[in-house]
Amino acid sequence: MTGINGKVIVITGASSGIGRAAALLLAGRGAKVVLGARGADELEAIVREVQDSGGDAAHRRTDVSKRQDVVALIGLAADRYGKLDVLISNAGIGPISKFEDLRVEDWEAMVDVNVKGLLYGIAAALPIFDSKALGIS
Repeated sequence: MTGINGKVIVITGASSGIGRAAALLLAGRGAKVVLGARGADELEAIVREVQDSGGDAAHRRTDVSKRQDVVALIGLAADRYGKLDVLISNAGIGPISKFEDLRVEDWEAMVDVNVKGLLYGIAAALPIFDSKALGIS
């Protein structure tokens, strides 16, 4: 993995699993990671781990089903580091039940997190990506 050093990378769903592993790996390779998830305590622990290893990390409690949370997370990256290079939209849920159980609220939550959360991230990140590509700050 080359070309990571100094990149600003936002990761949603960063408090555990793949998001946490990606944050630690990328920070260990020199990326500045900005972490979002619903678990603030877990995020703080990961940021401390990154910083204790000499890395650079920031975090913000983020519920990706809330557009304003995603906008604020992307804004944190742009404000703190002046750019955004990568968005890893990792937050996701997968409730499991039989269709006949009609757990419609679970389906709605899955769409809110897995689909809307992704789209909110794209909407927040694209203007920053575009300004970078055009050389505008």
